[in-house]
Amino acid sequence: MKRSRSWDTYLNQQLKNPKVKRAFEEETKALNIGIELARQRERKGLTQEDVAKRIGSSAPQVSRTERNPEHANVQSLMRCAEAVGMRLDIRLLPVAK
Repeated sequence: MKRSRSWDTYLNQQLKNPKVKRAFEEETKALNIGIELARQRERKGLTQEDVAKRIGSSAPQVSRTERNPEHANVQSLMRCAEAVGMRLDIRLLPVAK
């Protein structure tokens, strides 16, 4: 527990810096795509191999996409989403000032 608290303290301190906070939020958005792909895959009772077969890829590639979706191209993310019964929705929104 002590280690977790010191990490939380460190993270909270770092997030006071607007540049760090912005980068952290962007990274979190990307990681959440991979987490949600894995969650939906598991919810549907699919393995990474099942998804790979559906999209014409390999299980290691599906694993990499789930772990590091920021390195996947949009088409790969769309195919993975469709393979687990989802649709990828990417939108451009105005920046709040």
